Amino acid sequence: MAAQTLIPTFEANLILRGKIECLTGLHIGGSKEKMEIGGVDSIVVRTPRNDYPYIPGSSLKGKMRHLLEYILGGVGEPVFQSEKDSIQDALGNVSRKKEIVRIFGAGASEREIEKNRLENIGLTRLVVRDAMPDDETIKMWDNLGSDAHFTEYKAENTIDRLTSAANPRFIERVVEGSMFDFEMVYSVFAIGEDYVAETNTDLKNLLMGLRLLESSALGKSGSRGYGKIRFHLAPPVWLKRPDYEQGTENWKTARKPLPEKLLGLDEVQFEHIQYK
Repeated sequence: MAAQTLIPTFEANLILRGKIECLTGLHIGGSKEKMEIGGVDSIVVRTPRNDYPYIPGSSLKGKMRHLLEYILGGVGEPVFQSEKDSIQDALGNVSRKKEIVRIFGAGASEREIEKNRLENIGLTRLVVRDAMPDDETIKMWDNLGSDAHFTEYKAENTIDRLTSAANPRFIERVVEGSMFDFEMVYSVFAIGEDYVAETNTDLKNLLMGLRLLESSALGKSGSRGYGKIRFHLAPPVWLKRPDYEQGTENWKTARKPLPEKLLGLDEVQFEHIQYK
């Protein structure tokens, strides 16, 4: 007998906003349309509208997922690309672990192959926006006095161990001290009787993912000093159906400019919420 398909019901959104501070130079690579003799070897991703460097939401979400897969044991539970794959074929793929997929999602083809394991897991819970530079950072970039465009060029060398010949390269980086505005939205859906406990587990893991990211690195070359970041958060805001229907003060708070005083990860708490 087939399992009953459960229909998810929206309960609430957690709006998590704040700033990402670059404690060291940050490189998240972009595409280079033309090669220049003597030019930079690896450029950063930029917005097409004003050419400002930014932090893609996909980079934040992907690195958090990667770190949580390891700490939650999800690396050993990979998504299978084919029903004929063995575990050895699948190792290295993203995780099918429910605690991971609930937060970060899985593709339609992956859900189809893993339908017995991922049935009734519902919609992807976490939305991560692209993080754009704040006004103070843009002013700082304008006063850099650098040949780079809002960034810095870091010279690196590869040395041949036998001949000692140097192979220099130049990496573009967002400069230390840059700040980016970010927003994450975690959605709560009532699916089954255990959704409150599952939600609190997700929120605990989401906070752990942010902590892990501060101890790791974002973007390229973290082992060589790039990409150390710190989160500064506004108090989390919970929005339920009446907030969206009536445009309440709570809804307005989630849309206002960030408060002057922001919280560190040691000060913020947003798990163990009861909805019933």
